[in-house]
Amino acid sequence: MNRLFIALSFALLAACGNDKSPAAPSPAASSATTSVGVTVPNPVRMGQTAQATGTETLADGQTRPITSGWLSDAPAVATVTNAGLVTAIANGRSTIYVVAGGRQGQQVVRVVPDYHGRWSGGLRITSCTATGVFVDFGFCDDPPVGATYSYGLSLSQSAEQMTAIVDYGAPFVFPSIAAPVREDGTSAFTPSISVTDSGITLAVDAAFNINSTRVGELGGTVSEVWRFPNISNAGEGRLVQEIVATTRTGAAPSSTSGSSARGLRLLRHLAVHTR
Repeated sequence: MNRLFIALSFALLAACGNDKSPAAPSPAASSATTSVGVTVPNPVRMGQTAQATGTETLADGQTRPITSGWLSDAPAVATVTNAGLVTAIANGRSTIYVVAGGRQGQQVVRVVPDYHGRWSGGLRITSCTATGVFVDFGFCDDPPVGATYSYGLSLSQSAEQMTAIVDYGAPFVFPSIAAPVREDGTSAFTPSISVTDSGITLAVDAAFNINSTRVGELGGTVSEVWRFPNISNAGEGRLVQEIVATTRTGAAPSSTSGSSARGLRLLRHLAVHTR
């Protein structure tokens, strides 16, 4: 009996000795990175900068900021410093990314041209055609092909959305029109204006296609159709022009700029001939 009791006691002690508590998580497991989040203000205009921020999330739920190790997959579009300062270089898209704890976080950044502001420069006539009264008035002779006259353009930009006001000199100041930035960085818009003088109405329908590949410079083309909408068989004048020497200066064209003066002459000449 005593031998049986002793054997049972040893068995019980052995069983208790093997009853181990679950192992605590190792420090390495709790500090493992589960994800990396990246944020960059978007889009960014050419020539401007934005700060990338990153957050590393650990297995235990804690987070810590990422302050170094930033890279760009398209530095011709946007560069980034080791500390995450992004500089927009050219129109396009660039992926800004960082690696922490063996995991990568990234964000695609859209770079757009910096169109915002007041622009002034010239429109050089590259072709001109005329029919009807526009031939009689010498539409293509004054000013002739090759001539350049001044104009102004006000662009209000928010990200990839813009509004444009075209100014040929009073009274030819076109109403505001939407001018969104396209994927290739260009913007196309079609402003129209009607001006009445001495009882005659002249309409100008323009088509702008602009681009800006360098900060502070603007290029592109402008097509125009000039017509007298309320006079039958009056014909029309058509111009194609190249945008030249246009910079962001804030200056406005004078009221006697080539386009404005041409329009006023047409109106007054036609008014005389219809009396």
